[in-house]
Amino acid sequence: MKLTENHFRILDTLYRQEISTQRQLAEQTGISLGQVNYVIKSFLEKGLVKIGNFRKNPHKIGYVYLLTPKGIEAKSRLAARFVMTKLKEYNEIREKLADRLSAIEGKNQTRIIFIGPAVVKELVDSTIRENSLNLALIGHCPSWRGLKDYDPDSFDTALLFEGSSRDARRIEQQIELASGKLVPLW
Repeated sequence: MKLTENHFRILDTLYRQEISTQRQLAEQTGISLGQVNYVIKSFLEKGLVKIGNFRKNPHKIGYVYLLTPKGIEAKSRLAARFVMTKLKEYNEIREKLADRLSAIEGKNQTRIIFIGPAVVKELVDSTIRENSLNLALIGHCPSWRGLKDYDPDSFDTALLFEGSSRDARRIEQQIELASGKLVPLW
């Protein structure tokens, strides 16, 4: 069985918390109870998890799921693999973003407003700086409705984080913005 991100979440939760039921594990990880049951059974078979007894309190269930040393080692390997995968994905996104921003720069559209989450705005801003692009991020709106607060002459392009070209055209019509001034980021 190839270990996945869900397997990691289960191993990590068992490492960090005392878990005595699969339902509790499902709630903590956001993974379905059936999937948790399947994974726990396979972990027990592979020796990654064991069931430990504790009968100190008569009101509690008499067992807890525990990671074995082999389970801790598997969790560590998975963590390293997932960190590398996420970093690779992050770098690919940064490259795509830099390409998109370079294309905007190539059209001499230097004053930009970003429409979307603040964390992505920070990524856009740092990408502009790191690539020495001749662009200025002059504003940010969490939602396209905030674009109404800006004078249309104060910016060249508004980047829409979430939405298609069709969505951009519809929004331009709703807020009476010149056609082509609102563009999807991706």
